[in-house]
Amino acid sequence: MKKILSALALSALAISALAAAESPNILIFVTDDQRWDTVSVNNPEVALSTPNIDRLAEEGINFHNGFVTTPICAVSRASILSGKYSRNNDIHEFLIPMSEPVFKASYPALLKEAGYYLGQLGKYGVGATDEQIATFDVFHADVDQGPAFNTYRGKKVHDSEWLTLETRDFLASVPADQPFCLQVNYKAPHPSSKVAPEDEGKLAHHTFERVPTQRPEYFAPLPPSVKSALGALVFHDTIRPEKNYQRYRREVLEKIASVDRSIGRIRQELQQRGLDDNTVILFISDHGTHFGEKQLGGKWTPYEQSLRVPFFLYDPRPGALKAARLPQIALNIDIAPTVLHLAGLTPPEEMDGLSLVPLARGEATAWRDHFFYEHQTSPVGVPRPVARFMGVRSLTENYVRWTDEHPISEELYHLEADPWEVNNLANDPLWASKLQYWSERFDQWQTENPDTYPKHYNPYGPRPQTNAPGIDWKKYKKYWPDQYKQIAAEVERLGVTWEQALEDPNIRQQIGKKLRWYY
Repeated sequence: MKKILSALALSALAISALAAAESPNILIFVTDDQRWDTVSVNNPEVALSTPNIDRLAEEGINFHNGFVTTPICAVSRASILSGKYSRNNDIHEFLIPMSEPVFKASYPALLKEAGYYLGQLGKYGVGATDEQIATFDVFHADVDQGPAFNTYRGKKVHDSEWLTLETRDFLASVPADQPFCLQVNYKAPHPSSKVAPEDEGKLAHHTFERVPTQRPEYFAPLPPSVKSALGALVFHDTIRPEKNYQRYRREVLEKIASVDRSIGRIRQELQQRGLDDNTVILFISDHGTHFGEKQLGGKWTPYEQSLRVPFFLYDPRPGALKAARLPQIALNIDIAPTVLHLAGLTPPEEMDGLSLVPLARGEATAWRDHFFYEHQTSPVGVPRPVARFMGVRSLTENYVRWTDEHPISEELYHLEADPWEVNNLANDPLWASKLQYWSERFDQWQTENPDTYPKHYNPYGPRPQTNAPGIDWKKYKKYWPDQYKQIAAEVERLGVTWEQALEDPNIRQQIGKKLRWYY
């Protein structure tokens, strides 16, 4: 299916007037932890409107079924840059740079070769070598979370305001004879971000109702690895207490207000510089977040709240669709091939994503009807692990594998009848053939895309991850001596072997629970 679609995209590239047109400027907005229904164009009942974000969809294209393939910051951002699934770009953790072969086939490296002026601002979120950073003409970005307030010309300003000012400076620095591509990475509404001072209290008098699946009976059927994972802890601490819940829900939208204001000001800057008629704008979030559905908080799940994101494309040039709301599945891995296609380049065949340009110009006659997802990241130092999963989703069904379970636990949801994903049909005889169908589709994909997770090592030492295979304890001791001493003390206290501490999931859980972090 992918080869057919790639051929269609390349055919569209060959015949499209866009390929012969002047190279457009490209502006990519990426938010953090923003679920699809937190913008008013997708949810008219949202408590705080987003007029400037809405304009991108109202004047351009709203990919109403926008999703990410891995719902965690660093991995999703690597997929945006590379156009590849996590297993194919080999990024499973934070602070890990892409390998040189992967980076050289990413959209920034290829645009640089094509003569584009490149910029990255804000939360880049992926490890980077000095050589990779040098690819960008302007790299005022953080490979980690980055601060909620930054310093601009000696003055402390909110992250969204800082990005507005930095974007203005970037636009002023672009040579007159070069097209540009700039990725603006907002920290909001991630929990580590802050509400801008001018937005504090905008929703102080608004009360949010609890989501309907925020009850124990929806938590009870979850696998043990999910019940003991970080999402359940975030719910307990952040969402279950009423005071915390109201503050959290208000602050998410108040944080997005600063992003909306920033985007409006940046578009004004484009207009004032005479760049608006030839600047294509993309907007996406790196993943969504839970508001307590199934008594879970944070992202890290295979459910709609975590995977689905706002996704818009605005192309002001003639021939591109305007005011369109498209039902086709659009993914974060589509950003890179789309950017390259917009620039008149042929996306590398090894990219897993598809160019959205044929859709944007009304030329595509076929499209994907499902996508695969995976989550194998469990950050070091968190008080509980993140339960790992993989799966495949269409517009009507969602097939899930929880891979930390022994044996693997499966879920299957009929999304048309069960949009909240609470009625697991995996053990329903009437759905046995459908379960087998999606299981086989996933197995086929995994055969064609071998999992790189067991082969992956953190270059700063073995990767600390729940149930991570193949840890070299000598390397672990070298790179993380303090953590090694704590593990060694628990191994001695429990009277177990180092092999058991690595291979037995129950012992790993015991050690992690005692230490309040997991390896």
